[in-house]
Amino acid sequence: MKVITCSLFAFFILLGCIVHAQTRKIKSIPDIEVYDINGKHTTLKQLGQNKVLFIDCWFVPCPPCFREMGMLHKLYAQYKDNKKFCFITLCQTDSGIVKRFIAQDKSMTNFVNLYKHYSMRDDFKLPVYFIPGCNEKIYTGKVLAKYTPDDKTKCPDRQFGFRGYPTVFIFNNRGKLIFKKTGYGDYEDENTQKMKDLIARSLTAK
Repeated sequence: MKVITCSLFAFFILLGCIVHAQTRKIKSIPDIEVYDINGKHTTLKQLGQNKVLFIDCWFVPCPPCFREMGMLHKLYAQYKDNKKFCFITLCQTDSGIVKRFIAQDKSMTNFVNLYKHYSMRDDFKLPVYFIPGCNEKIYTGKVLAKYTPDDKTKCPDRQFGFRGYPTVFIFNNRGKLIFKKTGYGDYEDENTQKMKDLIARSLTAK
């Protein structure tokens, strides 16, 4: 019952993102300030400078995002040691909550179990970044006065112009957008192979 409740909660959050997101077409890496799980600040352009940049946008709890994580871990493991490639995930959930989620804190048990169910993994090893101002909260046992982000316009869906999570972007080593995909369904092998082919070609391009 708890897993079902989390799934329904995630569905309504996802629906809200789809309804309220504003379209904005991007063709190159946006100059957005971000910070990693340890609080170190940089920009997407700096991360992607002269590199192929892979960005996956997600939030906790998002069943399609969690389902995609199994594939993302394999992709990350394949390319993480390549100095010409930068792989990040961009989360709209508050960084403190995500830290507890990754550490599998007891307060996050329901969400961790949901993640394990959909990703078919017991751990989370992907690099996570956040955008200042986009710090959506979720209920973890303590009622909060506010759950919405400090600035919704700073969240990935608004900054990149998409209407659902998860959404993947791939930029080549010149910063040009070469791939975009929203959602994660039952037949993803073709999309995964397409991403791998694009990454491989971009890594060898001069």
